[in-house]
Amino acid sequence: MSLETTDQTEKWTGKQIIILIGLWLAFLISFITRLVWATLMPVVNSAMHLSVSQGNDYVTAFYIGYTLTVLPGGMLADKIGYRKMVILTVIGNVLAMTLMVFMQGYWSGLLFRFILGLVSGPDLSACMGVISEWFTDKQRATATGIFTTCTSFGLTVVNLYAPTVAQKYGWRAAMFVTALIPLLVLGFVVFALRGTPPYKISKTNPKTEPNANQESSLTMLKKAFSNRNVLLLALTGLCATGAKWGVTNWANLFIVKSLGFSTVTAGKAMAFFGITSVVSMVLAGYISDHSKMSRHLLSAIFMAIFTPTIIGFALSPKGNLAMLYFWAGALGVGAFMFSSLTNTLSVEVAPPDLRGTVVGFVNVFNQAGSFLAPILLGSILTATKSYVTSFLIISIFPLVGFLALLFIKENKRY
Repeated sequence: MSLETTDQTEKWTGKQIIILIGLWLAFLISFITRLVWATLMPVVNSAMHLSVSQGNDYVTAFYIGYTLTVLPGGMLADKIGYRKMVILTVIGNVLAMTLMVFMQGYWSGLLFRFILGLVSGPDLSACMGVISEWFTDKQRATATGIFTTCTSFGLTVVNLYAPTVAQKYGWRAAMFVTALIPLLVLGFVVFALRGTPPYKISKTNPKTEPNANQESSLTMLKKAFSNRNVLLLALTGLCATGAKWGVTNWANLFIVKSLGFSTVTAGKAMAFFGITSVVSMVLAGYISDHSKMSRHLLSAIFMAIFTPTIIGFALSPKGNLAMLYFWAGALGVGAFMFSSLTNTLSVEVAPPDLRGTVVGFVNVFNQAGSFLAPILLGSILTATKSYVTSFLIISIFPLVGFLALLFIKENKRY
């Protein structure tokens, strides 16, 4: 089984494909567990007598926990190995999601969501580290594009099962099903990530299997802070990723409360959102690996799509199902197409032995935007009582990311 590439290594090996499947599943369950709350929020809010603001606190709690461990997790992954860190995050998701099944009120649920964030923080750094060790430069964007489809596919999966299970059996049953998913994939992830990576680099001797990274944490951080490309990617993540997850977390509630559709219809529309985003991320990675245009310019072009799709989604006419699906699908493209290339760039601008640290550093800003954007949306909604106004303000942020990407210099990586 193979996939054609333009690199000197003409075909993907079977082991590369197994590695990618394992990473895809590991990151998929992380997104299923984090996004299930956004899908179930209207139901749980009603059952547990939570206000909209309290429900949004659960979204914020996750991202605070995630942000606290994303950089230390990336640094730790550089030291103990990316494979070990991937497995640890999967185990953590099993345990934290099980706790969510038994939440008894606002405070216990808030604590469990925070814990879920803490154990999920190192996931992207660890997974991107594994990709960098198993795929060449001309395979990496395609691999990353396929890998990152799990972010939107996770949203699709959640919206396909969670509302229906909650409607028939209750929201705790939906949470229980969600807790089973990481448990089911754990064994395969352990099996898939076995073996010695062919492109693993050591500080001391790049031709041999490296030992644990002995560089101090302070030195690792200084390297990240002093890299202009890394700082530009961090700014991009703060604005664009924040907008992406801010809109995603509020979309179901917007469709139900503002556009007047049922919870199930909202779930189906957002499932379509997930499908279009999957296609766009794979396409973006393939184009980048087979194009002479630089990754940062392609990323900027793809990001330029995001703002008009947010505006179109926000202005969707009430009760018009066809337009709901059209703009949900367009928003999926705008919100996710750039992701596979910005994630690839975060690995490629990093020193080879600090890839986890750099990805973690950039991801700190991704997650800062991810929990600040829902807070901003909630505050604007409280003040104006208008979902449309909230989305229109958020639509400005991807433009900042677009400008930042234009100034990245790929010929000066580290």
